[in-house]
Amino acid sequence: MAPMLTTGKLLGKIKIAGELYCQTGLHIGASQEVMEIGGVDSPVVRDPLTREPYIPGSSIKGKLRSLAEKKAFAGQEFSEKSIGEFFNKRVDKVRHHECNVPECHVCRLFGASSDGNIPQSRPARLYVEDAALKGESKELLEKIDTGLYLTELKFENTLDRLTSAATPRQLERVPRGSRFNFCFFYNLDEPLSAPLISSDLEEIFSLLQLLNDDFLGGSGSRGSGRVELQRLRVHYRPLSYYLPGRGAEKEETYVQGQDQGLGQFFAEVLVQLCGEGR
Repeated sequence: MAPMLTTGKLLGKIKIAGELYCQTGLHIGASQEVMEIGGVDSPVVRDPLTREPYIPGSSIKGKLRSLAEKKAFAGQEFSEKSIGEFFNKRVDKVRHHECNVPECHVCRLFGASSDGNIPQSRPARLYVEDAALKGESKELLEKIDTGLYLTELKFENTLDRLTSAATPRQLERVPRGSRFNFCFFYNLDEPLSAPLISSDLEEIFSLLQLLNDDFLGGSGSRGSGRVELQRLRVHYRPLSYYLPGRGAEKEETYVQGQDQGLGQFFAEVLVQLCGEGR
C-alpha cells in the first residue's frame, strides 16, 4: 500500500505576511510580444489595469522551491547519477525534483504530479499570493523622473572577450527602497502537534531566511534582486476561525519586534505554535 501523503483534511491555516523591501533594484521580467522603437529591451511585469509593477506569486514560490531543492540536495553525494535521480522531472529545459517520500519538504510544500514513479499527485500545502507595490512606495516613485512609470532603466554591457567591444542592453527595474506587501498561506491537514507540521513550518522559515541572503528575479549575479523580509506577522487560524462570528477570538497573531532578527522571531513562533501543550 502506498504511504499516506495527504489526509484530505483541512484543520486550519497559517498566514505569513509582511513587507518585501528591495535592497537593490528588482527585475521581474515580462514577455514583450511587440518590440517598439526606443522601447526597453527587458521590461518588468505590470498590473494590466493600474500599470503598477508587482511580484507574481509564481516568481516568489518558484524561488523558494529552487532554494528548497538545493537545500535538500546539499546532503547528497555529488555525481551525475545523484543529480539525475534527485532532479528527476523536466519541464521544457528546466529540471526539478518530485518524489513519493512522505517526509520530503519539497513535495509537501510545493506539490508533485503523478506519473510512473509517483502513484498519486501531491497537492501543494503552501500558497503564495502576488506581492503588490505599497502605496507609500508608489507615492515616492511618482515623484522621481526616470522617464518610466514607477521604474528605472539600468544600462548594462556585454563585452567581447577578444576585442572588448561593448554591446549595450537595457534592463527595467523597480528602484532600490521600494516595498511590496507579500502573503503566504500554509494549509494544515494535521494538528499543530504533528511532527511533520512542525517540520514543515521550520522548513518554510528556513527558506525565508535563505531568500534574505539570495536574490529574487533576474540579473541577481549582476546586482539586482537583493530583498529583505521585514515587519513580519504570523497568524494561526484554526478551522473554528472560519465559523460565523468566531474568527477574532480564535486567531493567534505573532508580530516581529522592531529589533528582532528573522531567525529569532521564527524560532519563538515555532515554540509558540508547535511547543508542548498543543
